[in-house]
Amino acid sequence: MRLRVSAVAISAVRWIKGPMFLCLLWLLLATPASKSVISAARQHVERGYALAQSGDLKAAEAELRQAVRLAPDDAIALAVLGMVLSQGPNLEEANTYLEGALRLDAGDAGTRYNLAVNQFRLGRLEAAQANLDRILKQKPDHKQAASLLDAVKVKSKYGAALDQYQAGHFAESQALLEQMTNARNRDPKVFSLLAWCHHRQDRAEAAMAAMRQAIELAPADATLYSNAAQILLENRSFQAASGAVTKALELAPDHVPALKLKGLLDIEHGDLKQAVASFQRTVELDGADPEALERLGTAQRMLFQYPEAAATFEKGIARFPAYARIYEAYGKLLLDPGVHPDTAAETRAVALLEKALALDASLPQAHYELGKLLLENGKAFEALRHLEAAAKLDPRNSATHLALANAYRVLGRTVDQSRELKLFRELEGLKRR
Repeated sequence: MRLRVSAVAISAVRWIKGPMFLCLLWLLLATPASKSVISAARQHVERGYALAQSGDLKAAEAELRQAVRLAPDDAIALAVLGMVLSQGPNLEEANTYLEGALRLDAGDAGTRYNLAVNQFRLGRLEAAQANLDRILKQKPDHKQAASLLDAVKVKSKYGAALDQYQAGHFAESQALLEQMTNARNRDPKVFSLLAWCHHRQDRAEAAMAAMRQAIELAPADATLYSNAAQILLENRSFQAASGAVTKALELAPDHVPALKLKGLLDIEHGDLKQAVASFQRTVELDGADPEALERLGTAQRMLFQYPEAAATFEKGIARFPAYARIYEAYGKLLLDPGVHPDTAAETRAVALLEKALALDASLPQAHYELGKLLLENGKAFEALRHLEAAAKLDPRNSATHLALANAYRVLGRTVDQSRELKLFRELEGLKRR
């Protein structure tokens, strides 16, 4: 039985979308009739295409798998099954079949391009680039391969910039990102990360300029507005942050990052009931977010809902035992004057704060709470280590500088005391502006 090449090829063009499948017609026409047409496997291939054309990818996959079982060394059956699988979530398995097809026919540029697309989707950028380089060496006018290669290079450089940012190398990350923007890159996430680099280097205007460029490129992306709001909030630009959060929630009413920021802004505006409601909504939307539970408990504590806050923190510790901030927030609750802490509560609070620091030594609030408690108990020297760490980790916290000044006073270090009092007054003055 002869495979109806033209019918199958036309059908393939109808149902398969995207440039990765433009090679299909060439693939079928290039197959010698003596090797492919008189084969039961090709009947399954043809039926698979007909099913795929009708939108039944599951049945199409079954037909193509049968074709591969009958002819496991048929490059066309392998390549076509790989293409069908790539339309669903089975990208890893799709790669296996596409690679098998290329082992049988290494010169098939179409299948190699399809494999490169899959590798790009999976984040295997070096492998994708190697395949695209090989295609363009063979076919320099392959426009789809050239375009994808540009995207691979951008993504590779962005990944390097993100790695530098996450390692705290903000200037190095910025340099890589600026190379991409100088090349007229139009990817909003590049400008968004550039904004964070500027922000971490205390360049507020440059940060917001970069974020505005990101938003101009993707004005319907709620994440960009919530990122802008986070930066503005950290710079204490509360009105502008509120505007950005409002816009994010207009675009996506259940956008969890924006809802968490709204809760923080509710606290800044003194609307603690609304803050609790905002954080409760985030917990409902994303039960796998430990930060949402921690912030809900903190808002409940601030609203004097101490039993509710304790229950929230207990739930958080049970669900997320490795999340340090839950322990930090719970320890702070047990030391709150409103709960009238006794010796047992203080002992547990210390254990919780020490557990928080064992999980993450960079938590300024845990250092501050431990230092303040030690200072109140007449242990100024022991307190000093924690208070100095807190001031280094969060130099904008005026309360830490005041506690540190008191510790220096007790220890007779008057010069250090004066310096910390000056910092305390300056930071308090900024709050009143």
